[in-house]
Amino acid sequence: MNDATTRRVTVVFAGLVVATCITWWLGSESSLTGVGFGPAATLTILVAFTKVLFIGRDFMELRAAPFVLRAVFSVWVGVVTVAAIALVVV
Repeated sequence: MNDATTRRVTVVFAGLVVATCITWWLGSESSLTGVGFGPAATLTILVAFTKVLFIGRDFMELRAAPFVLRAVFSVWVGVVTVAAIALVVV
């Protein structure tokens, strides 16, 4: 692993930790955000699936995978995200 890869993985990991703190805050203190359950849950889902995308790309080595595999994974993440948000909203 070269220095640039190590740095990128470290930055992604730090971002995932921050995203986890944000989702925890949204889930436990959503009344402090000034929004109801729906918007807080939607934001939590968006942050969670963004984390899934970064984990897949950086920690499951999909960044170096063939284009088709990366595209299928990204589409899958998008579809499941929309489905999860639809379940919350409806």
